[in-house]
Amino acid sequence: MRLLQGLLGSVLGILTAVLGTVLGLVAAVLWLVGAVLCVTIILLPLGIPVIGLARRLFTLSRRLMHLP
Repeated sequence: MRLLQGLLGSVLGILTAVLGTVLGLVAAVLWLVGAVLCVTIILLPLGIPVIGLARRLFTLSRRLMHLP
């Protein structure tokens, strides 16, 4: 039974690490889009919330990857 729990724990750890990595990549692309929106002065009000969303996604991806 302990072997099964250990195996399940390691599989879930790997799965959450992969999910965190994918979420980090999505956050990076979203941050880049937000930065491009902020460069264009007219779209600045759209770019700031997009960068804020990317920052929250980076925080979530860091938690999923179990980084200190």
